[in-house]
Amino acid sequence: MVAVVAGFYIYARYRVQRAIHDLPTKLGVNIQQNTEGFTYSQAAGGHTIFSVSAANAIRYKQGGRAELHKVKILSYGRQSDRLDEISGDDFEYDAQSGDITAKGRVSIELQAVQPATSAPGSSPKKVGSPLHLETSGLTFNKNSGIAKTTQKINFSLPQGTGSALGATYDSKQNIFQLHSDIHLLTNGPKPTKLQAGSALYAQESQELRLKDLRAESAIRKLQAQNVVLHLRDDKTVERADAGGGVDALVRGLRRAQLHTAQASFTFGPQNQASSGHLFGGVTWETSGSTASRGNAGRIILSFGSDNQVKLAELRDNVDLVQVPASQNGKQESEMRKNMSLVDKQPNTTTVAQQEALAPRGTQFRGDGLDLVILNGTRLQTATSVGTAQIALPTVQKSGQTGSQPQSGKTTITASRLEVKFSDDNRISTLAGSSPVKIISSTPGQPDRISQSQDMLATFTKGKTQTLEDVIQTGNVQIQEGKRIATADQATYSQGADSMSLKGNVRYKDESTGSALTSNSLILNRTTGETSASGDVKTTYAEQKTPESGGMLSASQAVHATAEQMVARNSTGSARYSGRARLWQGGNIVQAPVLEFNRNGRTLDARTQSSEPVSTVFVQPDKNGKDVPVEVKADHLHYEDAQRKAIFEGSILVRSADSTLRANKAVITLKPRTGAEDAKARTPKASDQGAPSEVQTIDAAGDIHLEQPGRKALGAHLIYTADEGKFVLTGSPGVPPSIFDAEHGQVTGVSLTFFNRDGRVLVDSSNSTSITQTRFKK
Repeated sequence: MVAVVAGFYIYARYRVQRAIHDLPTKLGVNIQQNTEGFTYSQAAGGHTIFSVSAANAIRYKQGGRAELHKVKILSYGRQSDRLDEISGDDFEYDAQSGDITAKGRVSIELQAVQPATSAPGSSPKKVGSPLHLETSGLTFNKNSGIAKTTQKINFSLPQGTGSALGATYDSKQNIFQLHSDIHLLTNGPKPTKLQAGSALYAQESQELRLKDLRAESAIRKLQAQNVVLHLRDDKTVERADAGGGVDALVRGLRRAQLHTAQASFTFGPQNQASSGHLFGGVTWETSGSTASRGNAGRIILSFGSDNQVKLAELRDNVDLVQVPASQNGKQESEMRKNMSLVDKQPNTTTVAQQEALAPRGTQFRGDGLDLVILNGTRLQTATSVGTAQIALPTVQKSGQTGSQPQSGKTTITASRLEVKFSDDNRISTLAGSSPVKIISSTPGQPDRISQSQDMLATFTKGKTQTLEDVIQTGNVQIQEGKRIATADQATYSQGADSMSLKGNVRYKDESTGSALTSNSLILNRTTGETSASGDVKTTYAEQKTPESGGMLSASQAVHATAEQMVARNSTGSARYSGRARLWQGGNIVQAPVLEFNRNGRTLDARTQSSEPVSTVFVQPDKNGKDVPVEVKADHLHYEDAQRKAIFEGSILVRSADSTLRANKAVITLKPRTGAEDAKARTPKASDQGAPSEVQTIDAAGDIHLEQPGRKALGAHLIYTADEGKFVLTGSPGVPPSIFDAEHGQVTGVSLTFFNRDGRVLVDSSNSTSITQTRFKK
């Protein structure tokens, strides 16, 4: 199109009007004869500007008309840099109107040459390929300096062929216009069909203005209402500006559309696009494996080789959605229905207006986004400019067996986001810079909000792409409902719906009143488990309800330490392992494995690798003073509601004045507070920090009791702390016995002895016969 305009412009520069205007005078006004071999030339500044030659010329008296036959006009340019030729069989000059009209076809060939090489008789050095044009009915008026034709104009370029209907050239204003129906078909493996309603070329400003431009190449279409081409001196395009609405469409499996209010592109010397600027509001939609839609206030483009986009800078309220591959079928049908920008009217709806077209996918919102593109089609990176937000659809597994997965959303906000893409234009990694905020939403559950300095997210591969892992580092803070946590690093696993924390972990659940510190922590939303490891310490806050418990009273905080912990929110239980230790006030339980249930206020502890379960209570000695009672066993089960500690396996109960061994023992503790305790005794000021006090001990199985100066054997032993009384019985055929160095061995059906005064009551039969003796202590 530019070449066509340039051709008509050069044609005007031939000064044909002057040459033909002078012909009647040169030929003689009154001559009515043939002149054979006519030649005329005009020079300026020592350079031949143009020459006119004709096989013959005929002058008629009637009407002052003259005819020229087989005319050839050569233009050399003022700098001897042109070798343009216009030729035709017949021309007519009307002296009265000043019109010079071609009678029949006119051929024009335009050829640029190196400066100072196109003088007559020289050997011009041609530059580029010539431009060929043909038309008819060409009229030039020497008075107005306007040349025009209403006929069809055909032209041939090195890049293709084309035509237009009607043209006007104003030599005084240096303006050339193609009236209508402009067509150009380019050559090559990817021919392009160009159409325009009209074209106007202004020589002084070197501008070509096109109306209603349409371009189509295979599956691609382009439409613009107004286009202005800014040309260089060699008539190549330096810049192209489009306005009034610009639309582009790509058909096929990867269908795409784009609309912008205005656009501007710059080009290199070889018509290679170098940059582009779309502004006034830009919207687009694509389908295929990486379907997307979006809008931005403006887009700045940079081009590489073969006019391929290598960088796209999106600015001002950028909103972009990448639709999952599973939705392509629906989106494609919707696009075919709604995206009629070239065939019908442009579709300029925004993303917000098109929410119903397809389910939401990965969405970006921000002030700006820079896209780096390889080979014109493959996304390499996307980097936000200013604060930005990415929303990712997620599928959460349900913790209930047989339940369907739930759809959710993860929203990531950061001061800077950088996305890297895989070969199929799917997101590979996503990095965020401080401050980073992530909100994970799942129906029926509180939002999980995490903040950090930095973040790195990875995505699954395949057609259905989902978020895989998110790693946050630097001052990580997490809140989920009434649960809060801090750490140096947090890793979120989408598949397991779990959060892993590392480094200086602190966790608090206000709904349960528990707080935890550890080296690492895993929160699993699907299973409801909380797993901690490395220097684990947990505190369960006291409950404001009146309780009369013993070792795990709700009125006091419970603490636990271990190497590992696994807690289940649904049951309220927590399992501690590895040098586990649990205490409340003065009550301490140590074991390789401890399991505490905060809801039922129960405790289970068991041995591992020969390391026993141990705990400490208190009981009054013979003087009424509380002394510690240490208990060791293979297993402990304690229920605070009953205040009973059940020990099993290799039991050892050691106090200041006795040692008890048994296979099983049930120790009942005195209540710490309440009506029962108030009647029994006056509470001590140190109760809150002292171990629980033993009320009774019910031991069974291979009883061995040792006290200073005596030993007792039996099968069953009941100890009452308030009385300091032991009741020992045996098994069938094996009566209980007490051995003393002074009195020897004493047996009976049952033996009752008192710790405070050394009395022993011996029941020797099923009758009431009782023998009382006293052992020296």
